[in-house]
Amino acid sequence: MRARHVATRFLATALVLLAAGGCRTRPWELSDDPPPVDGGLGDRTISVDLTPPVLTATCRQDNPSNKIDLLFLIDNSRSMAGMQAELRARFPQFIKTFTDLGKVGTFVDLHIGVVTSDYGAGPVPARGCQASPGGQLGRLQAIGAEAPGSCRAPVGASFLIYDTSTGGGNLPPGQSLAETFGCMASVGTNGCGSEHVLEAVYAALHNKENQGFLRDDALLSVVFLTNEDDCSAPPDTDLFDGTKLAQYGANANYRCTRFGIVCGNPASPPPYAKSNGPLLGCVPAPNPGGAGPGKLYDLSRYIDFLTKPAAQGGVKKDPFDVVLLGITAPPTPVEVILATSFDMATARFNECAKIDPNTSPPCQPTLQRSCRRDDALGFYGDPAVRVNALIEAAPNHGFASICNPDYGPAMQSLARLLVAQLGECCLPDVLPGDPNDAECTVEDVTLFADGTQSVRKLAKCGPGVALPCWRIERRTECAVKSPQGFGVVVDRGGAPVPEHTTSRASCVPRR
Repeated sequence: MRARHVATRFLATALVLLAAGGCRTRPWELSDDPPPVDGGLGDRTISVDLTPPVLTATCRQDNPSNKIDLLFLIDNSRSMAGMQAELRARFPQFIKTFTDLGKVGTFVDLHIGVVTSDYGAGPVPARGCQASPGGQLGRLQAIGAEAPGSCRAPVGASFLIYDTSTGGGNLPPGQSLAETFGCMASVGTNGCGSEHVLEAVYAALHNKENQGFLRDDALLSVVFLTNEDDCSAPPDTDLFDGTKLAQYGANANYRCTRFGIVCGNPASPPPYAKSNGPLLGCVPAPNPGGAGPGKLYDLSRYIDFLTKPAAQGGVKKDPFDVVLLGITAPPTPVEVILATSFDMATARFNECAKIDPNTSPPCQPTLQRSCRRDDALGFYGDPAVRVNALIEAAPNHGFASICNPDYGPAMQSLARLLVAQLGECCLPDVLPGDPNDAECTVEDVTLFADGTQSVRKLAKCGPGVALPCWRIERRTECAVKSPQGFGVVVDRGGAPVPEHTTSRASCVPRR
């Protein structure tokens, strides 16, 4: 039975080391964007300065799976044009990570699919939306709604198949991988403004029309590109009914926030009024079995599916075979203001003093952006409380700010995270100081048939330390993949890895 090791990114500049005999990465954050800076008067901009990219390692098991199923959820509401274009422009940087690894003998078999956030919105939908379930229903988009007329779909499937060992797959003749992805990802901006971000992914991974995309023996990664929070609700909800003003307030995006999260202690919905500053402690609103207080789907619907083992209803036998990445807005600050409209020329709301549904446009409660770029006016986002809570629940996850007008570092970091599941567990960058000073937590995790697991912490090797133990050392397999040739090794004294056991290591170098 193959063993795998998982590295956790603890700090923005922490090196992530992985162990020999197999590797997996654990939670980290893509740190290409610092937190939003509140400049006063509601100004929320972010710096373009980039911290060092996330550092991962590669590992190869005795019987490795080199397969990755990669699903891009692309918000196709009207505010997303610039951010969609940036994703398409940076896709070549993402794929280059895999093709470069092919030069040293690590190959990847990719499935790449695109799904939109358009899923309808209730039986009496908001303007511009179909009744739910509707819209594009989680179908993979072989050609996006606003793709150039010259675009051709992948051959024989609604998703891309690409093997870096041969450069082959199902590309249309004469159309490159980047061009084909660009055609798929040109989904346009006419989708429903009540974005069912999470439900669209859930549907995509259940939809029989997408058969063949999801493979049992492949790593699954979902990339969320959205500048608003999730608004996934049951199809029979009346939340989107425009006549329910007395019950739900103005029929605008703030309805999803007001009935999708709770804040404070005791927890309560955001007010239908100016909050006079950020709200604290905001989390997804519970709605187990439709009992409320929230009106959206309880987040457990998606957490259970994406983070539990298959024996407990999850999508994968091993939850560490799921990697979630959000190119989203920060989940804080959450603040309610009063505004009549959003001025694209200044990237700011036109604020007003008193709720008045009779003005044109009406003065109503509005969710303030949690990030925006004053020098890139098409890049802004609302606090992604629900989306980011789901992503953070996955053992392997990462975040990048949608307000950064350069997604290149985020795309490269995603690719490195995925590759870390496939190679020889080698240290990909220079380790400052003595590598033996790196602080690691290494565990053997045994997964049982019913989905439960046991965890055994391993000690660092040294005089009198019982096996198995771990150490950092130079490895032949790392000679071309690590500038120093180092890897983290679990020493079992020649004994086999216990059946159904994964070794997971989390390391941070001492400073």
